Amino acid sequence: MRRDGLGESGRTVKRIISMAICGLALAAAQAQLRIVNYNVAQLNGNGPALQRVFSALNADDKPGFATAPHLYVFQEVQSGDVGPLLTRLNAAAPPGVLYATGTYTNNNENGTAGAQAMFYRSDTLTEDAAAHTDIFTGAGRYADRWRLTLNGYDSPEASFYIYSAHLKASTGATNEQQRLFGATAIRADADALPAGSHIIFAGDYNVYSNGELAYQHLISAGPAQAIDPLGSGGWGGAGQAIKHTQSPQDNGPLVGGGMDDRFDLQLSTAALHDGEGLALIAGVYRSLGNDGNHYNLAINNGANSYYPDDIPRSNALADDLFDASDHVPVVAEYQLPAVLSATLPADLGRAIQGAAVDVELLVRNAAAVVEASGLGADELDYQVSAAGALSGTAAGSALATIPPTDDSVLLALDTSALGPAPASVDVTSDSEAAQGAATHLTTTATIVRPAVPSLDNATQQSSRDVFRLVLAHGGPAPLSVDVFNFGFDAEQATLDIDAVAGLTPPLEFVSGLQSGVGAAPGTLSFSFDPSGLATQDMTRSITIEVSDEDIPGEAATSLAVDVHLLVRELPGDVDGDCDIDLTDLSLTLASFGVCEPQPGYEPAADLDGSGCVELSDLSVQLAGYGATCP
Repeated sequence: MRRDGLGESGRTVKRIISMAICGLALAAAQAQLRIVNYNVAQLNGNGPALQRVFSALNADDKPGFATAPHLYVFQEVQSGDVGPLLTRLNAAAPPGVLYATGTYTNNNENGTAGAQAMFYRSDTLTEDAAAHTDIFTGAGRYADRWRLTLNGYDSPEASFYIYSAHLKASTGATNEQQRLFGATAIRADADALPAGSHIIFAGDYNVYSNGELAYQHLISAGPAQAIDPLGSGGWGGAGQAIKHTQSPQDNGPLVGGGMDDRFDLQLSTAALHDGEGLALIAGVYRSLGNDGNHYNLAINNGANSYYPDDIPRSNALADDLFDASDHVPVVAEYQLPAVLSATLPADLGRAIQGAAVDVELLVRNAAAVVEASGLGADELDYQVSAAGALSGTAAGSALATIPPTDDSVLLALDTSALGPAPASVDVTSDSEAAQGAATHLTTTATIVRPAVPSLDNATQQSSRDVFRLVLAHGGPAPLSVDVFNFGFDAEQATLDIDAVAGLTPPLEFVSGLQSGVGAAPGTLSFSFDPSGLATQDMTRSITIEVSDEDIPGEAATSLAVDVHLLVRELPGDVDGDCDIDLTDLSLTLASFGVCEPQPGYEPAADLDGSGCVELSDLSVQLAGYGATCP
């Protein structure tokens, strides 16, 4: 509910293009890491309100994007609280998100407020349970250390340690010394970890100022020196209210006093502040729901403007924070290491010998992010080197963006030699912890001769005369022209018959455009309708447009065919004078036994269109000897 002073209210060449991975399926992290630390006050707050806070953390788009947290560390978790906490986390989680419980230990800490608990998304992280340890921090309390690794990444630098601590509360020199004892124990443990480790120090440290020795020890020089994302300056007073985490309540029922302390911290080592690999994203560290306007007030006193453009949403969150605990969660976002994605098809296909061909390699930073700007993952610094039939080098830097974007790298293909052209490409990256940082790709192209279009299968011919006898009263007559890919074998491109041009009536094109002409010819079909035509000879010139198959280096050309059409009203009227007489018989006998396209072939005597003047033709002519046109 609301609480206020008035009471409660409410290039130009043919390219062979590789396939990029657009819907990359990784076992890697689903988004940059959102890590939350939260003192849940032994679950003594309102349970449904706490669950709504978890829902709000899933939807929190304060940094310009939202993602369900990948890791929680909680303070003040008693033995019986672990199960209910997990239940509420999973009940609030978006579809497909499931939390697992990290190693939980309780060294008789129920009597000192409770122990530390860690929950993580198993789709994103894996706990190394053997690396867990407890660290005595005094006053019956223990800090816990966990080690987690990003799923889908092989580099040790894709792992990190996180500490959760709840140091002794309250003011006074004795309590301050107790906190210093705890901070010293934590730092001693962290300093003993491998140099350069990614370490996060999270939890409720109960330090009242930046001058307190416990805080100063955490940020002191040494192997695991902590860095404060908000800087190591002071956080006291209204001018620093945006940093405060305790208490969202003013007068209880839990610890009250309003928002005036920064007890809850999420500090980290230099390895997480260098902008390389796994690293903190600058400017996104925040105290959930704290708008900086509630110093010494309950977080829901009057209007809350945590989401400046949505006050009702801010107010609802503030109400839930008030009821859920006497602390607010600290939230920070961490970028992922880059993921190198580069592919070539296993077969680059065919290309014409001597062609200028570029192969396009697409390189992508495939880290799975939710932030469109590209800040959710480390940049991918990559190098490309080709060998074999491919040549070229390149270097670049790619961001992981939404929608995904690809860098295009053009590599030259050597097409000088016929046959298989094997090649390899190495794509490497020196980006910290980058997955796929040594990617070796192999591929092969096939180099072929150009197709050889021809109108004859015995000799290569680009032009030809075709003769056909057509009876004026016989109806439409078919005509076919064969197109050959002369000398075709496996090292030659196939031929495409693309178009027929120059046709004029009464000759019409019927069918036969086709692709892939190899050993067998392609046949073009035409039709000639002599209806209404008297005895005559006519010629129609047609152009057949052909090209190599659709592969790099293809070229187009044309074939020329002159179709000579001999229209006759009498079968056997070879000379076209409208009678069958001795002259016609003599012409037939002179051509007898000759076949097209041999010299002496007389198409008007080839009465049956067989391509040869033979006995069947002579028989028809003799049968009609002496006839004249009607």
